[in-house]
Amino acid sequence: MGRRSPYDESERRTSCVTVMLSPSERAELDKRAAAADSRMSDYARAALLGYQVNVKNPVTERALSELWAIGNNLNQIAKYANTTGQVAQDELIHALDRWHEIVERLDE
Repeated sequence: MGRRSPYDESERRTSCVTVMLSPSERAELDKRAAAADSRMSDYARAALLGYQVNVKNPVTERALSELWAIGNNLNQIAKYANTTGQVAQDELIHALDRWHEIVERLDE
């Protein structure tokens, strides 16, 4: 949830809401805001207004990074195949096997 333009006076945030929390509730809120890679005020505002808060999952982010790398490998294999008319079958099988492993881990 990004900040509004400082020039948009019609939607300037001027109202304050105070919420009292126990230390354990505050710790949980801090933990959730950190997991969402968000500032506390942005996270709390989104939660209070019922907006969907996207929490980053390091496992998913790592898997997406791996899938990106595999996609690059497949692109290189396709370019080689188009240029030479030959397919590097062992490289293709290896890239597809890695892709299947990652997708299976995401399904768990």
